[in-house]
Amino acid sequence: MRKLIFFVLLSCVMLFSTESVEAQDNKYLKLDETLNYKIKYGWLKIGDAELFVDRRFHIIDDQQHYLVQFKLKTVGWLRIFANVDLRFESYVNATTFQPHHASRIVMTGKKSDIQLDEFTYTDSIYAETYKQEKQETSVNVYPKVGVAFTDALSAYMYVRSKELNLTNDEEARLYIANHLYEFTMTPDQLFNKKGQKSYELIFPPIKEFPREKKNYVTLEKDTNIPVEIRLSTNNGNFFFALSK
Repeated sequence: MRKLIFFVLLSCVMLFSTESVEAQDNKYLKLDETLNYKIKYGWLKIGDAELFVDRRFHIIDDQQHYLVQFKLKTVGWLRIFANVDLRFESYVNATTFQPHHASRIVMTGKKSDIQLDEFTYTDSIYAETYKQEKQETSVNVYPKVGVAFTDALSAYMYVRSKELNLTNDEEARLYIANHLYEFTMTPDQLFNKKGQKSYELIFPPIKEFPREKKNYVTLEKDTNIPVEIRLSTNNGNFFFALSK
């Protein structure tokens, strides 16, 4: 159950796109932005989350980078059974929206899981991951060709940056927890409301998200801000709602 809670909470930042957008064209993005979310299991609130973009660009290798942070914690009675505090941080290239380096800190009860990632882009993509608890470093190599390569927070910035097509699927490769996953976002008219657009999230074939259950994200049409995420799992339905 604790593993499921972690994976569900993590999923609210798994948004993605497939094409690069020049920094000067990012009319949807802005610096110094904070978004707060309430997380519910059915009708019961179980967590709070905050998504933050720093007030200035950070210059790395003579290029502008966004500093993006995501913080999440369980609240109330759930902390007795699944006490989770999670923090992601990523420096995201303002032109390519690929991650430069990132950190992931997960506290579950008295246990901690700290992971540091650094990405190098040459003829291939090199992802070097350091796991602090094991004092272990690993390097994975991926081809540059193919759909977009992102981590969790650069994926979020990617989808915020562009004009989303309401007729075509969007795909991406998402690097997280030392693994590369493939995800698809498919336009869906069922949950569309005035001023919003909805997409079905298709996760890789894992037991937490069986294919017969549907998962959706709803975005503000003018800003691409996620206003709601609905995740259906074998253990019930989870909702992430933007706080007003």
